[in-house]
Order: sequence, then structure tokens, then C-alpha cells
Amino acid sequence: MPLHFKNTKPLVYLPEGIIPVYAQVAGPDSVRSMKMVLDTGASLTMVPPEKIMAIGYKIPVSRDKIVKIFTASGVEYVPVVMIDSLSALGITVRRIEVLCHRLSPESPVDGLLGLNFLSHLPAFAEFFKSIRKSLKN
Repeated sequence: MPLHFKNTKPLVYLPEGIIPVYAQVAGPDSVRSMKMVLDTGASLTMVPPEKIMAIGYKIPVSRDKIVKIFTASGVEYVPVVMIDSLSALGITVRRIEVLCHRLSPESPVDGLLGLNFLSHLPAFAEFFKSIRKSLKN
């Protein structure tokens, strides 16, 4: 049975319509900070190529390191890199795969925190558990 709410205002006001957070990406050479957005529609986390190179990785060109992604602007093929760690929201995920892709220049953020990062957060773990439970009913 669907829930109906009398109050049509959201519980949280998001001025940009997004949830921006600051994150640190780490590689063999350095650590870089960047502004990212929580994106529950993204399976993988996305980091711009210049940040990947700045922390000490080369952008892969071999076919086995390229994946097909579906974006609002269409299908794209982008490289994937395993970085040392990504830290945000009080947690650090080590050895995490990230897509090397630059968002639109108009974007208010540098990258996306995808489900491969978000699933490590206790609040998201509980959320995913409740979603799975509701799908079984």
C-alpha cells in the first residue's frame, strides 16, 4: 500500500538539488581532495582523469580496462582504475575501482560517489537491506 503524505515539502532542503561531499583520493604518489556528489544511480565511483594522474596512476588504454557506461548524454566507453583508497563521510574504502571520466564543465562537483563506495556506509547498508526486504514482499 503506497504511503501518502500531507506535507509536500521535503524534509531536507538541497539548494543545488544534490548532496555534495568532500572526498580524498589516494594513490602511490599523493592524495587529492575533491568535491563529489552522492549518486545512488551510479554503480561505480567516478573521478576525473586529471585527479587520477595527479595521485600517480596512468590512464589505462587496454580494452580489458575500458567499460561501457550509460550517461544522460548517451553511451560512453571509459577507463577503470583501482586506486589505493577513497575517503569521505568518515570512512575509507581501500583498493576501490573508479571510472576515469570528467563531468561536464558546468557541473558543481568534480566526481560521483557511486554504490561501490556508498555500500560501505552503515546508513546505506541499512537502506539497501530494507530495499531488498521490500522487494521480497
